[in-house]
Amino acid sequence: MPFYRCLIPPDSLSYEQRREIAVAFTDVHCGISAAPRSFVQVVFLEVSGSGEIADSHGSGAMRYDTPYFIAGGNRAGRHPQVKRRILDGLLEKFSEIAGVPASAVSGRISEAPASWTMEAGRILPEPGEESAEWHARAAPAA
Repeated sequence: MPFYRCLIPPDSLSYEQRREIAVAFTDVHCGISAAPRSFVQVVFLEVSGSGEIADSHGSGAMRYDTPYFIAGGNRAGRHPQVKRRILDGLLEKFSEIAGVPASAVSGRISEAPASWTMEAGRILPEPGEESAEWHARAAPAA
């Protein structure tokens, strides 16, 4: 369910940087939330300038005015400090791997109820209500 869209200027990141960012986002998200690694999705969309992108986990749009923007979507129900740690980790890793100043990167994570999402043919549990089977599906870091 974690879905991270990275809006980037055209030709600004190499394939290797994109791969590193996707792995780092998976590490950050799973290291904080304990979600199975296979659930994390990261895509890169090349755009020019500021603008807005549809909110994948709600309604409306996310506005951005930085060259790089992370539009995230996750399960609702986590403590605000946990959500902040995830977003801060994503922003830090993106800036580091892309080699751009932190001021050039912004992001937002929207949320939807777990019951709105299916992974591997199952409706997701609410955060904190994951079974032992859920955690057993988590693969080790790459």
